[in-house]
Amino acid sequence: MNQYRQLLEQVRDLKLKEEDMPSVTYDEETDLLENPIILTRQHVINLLKRYKQERLSLDDVFDWIHFIWFSDFFICKQEDADSIASIIQWLEELEEDGDIIDNEIDYCLDALESNKQVESWFGDDL
Repeated sequence: MNQYRQLLEQVRDLKLKEEDMPSVTYDEETDLLENPIILTRQHVINLLKRYKQERLSLDDVFDWIHFIWFSDFFICKQEDADSIASIIQWLEELEEDGDIIDNEIDYCLDALESNKQVESWFGDDL
């Protein structure tokens, strides 16, 4: 396993911030594009729980989401993909609105823990 992969796993696991990582080499990037790091619902749950515990700021949450979600180095575990994608999309929409309240985080946690999509959870209530 290459060192850059280990560092990315630490970012995914909230042990390292993305800005503390070195630049990726061509060989490492090629390996990661061919064999991305797995993201599970539990990783997103851990992120949201740390935010609720005030161990992460809202900026930290969105920095993590933007890096993990929009890089090509991560892929969702197949059975978690729909739930994670709906949560990320919904959180992105909330970010554009400017704020997230605890109730919304609780809804996301419930959906992730139940492996449900946010839109099926909320329907037209939002």
